[in-house]
Amino acid sequence: MSSEDPNQLVELSYVSKATQDMGLSSLVRLFDVAHKWNQGQELTGVLFYENGHFAQILEGRRKDVLFIWEKIQKDYRHKILHRIEFDEIDQRLFPSWALRFYGGDQIAKDVPQLAGVLDGLPTHDDELLRIMRSVAKGN
Repeated sequence: MSSEDPNQLVELSYVSKATQDMGLSSLVRLFDVAHKWNQGQELTGVLFYENGHFAQILEGRRKDVLFIWEKIQKDYRHKILHRIEFDEIDQRLFPSWALRFYGGDQIAKDVPQLAGVLDGLPTHDDELLRIMRSVAKGN
């Protein structure tokens, strides 16, 4: 397939610093809106939030992933936004997750190793991506 095929399956991962601390109600609203939108666009993936940082893997058609990536880049809740990877993929890692969310307590319980690398620093990109992808194997 052409590298510009809008229907090619792709994976995008990023990390960002939140502009302000996200309280539980803000995170619930964010998750609810994102989950519904992702279902409608056949996007899948996982979102982490801990200590003022977001990290996410999104999977879907190139056109849909790029559309939501543009929205994320303009979202007032993010600053110091850093794209980790953007690659074509043959199959989804999170095929049944319109959006799985991991927050502080769940990260501490399910993926405690994530806390040390969820800081938005490019020096941790490979480790962060490996850990984020590892949650797909658990469920």
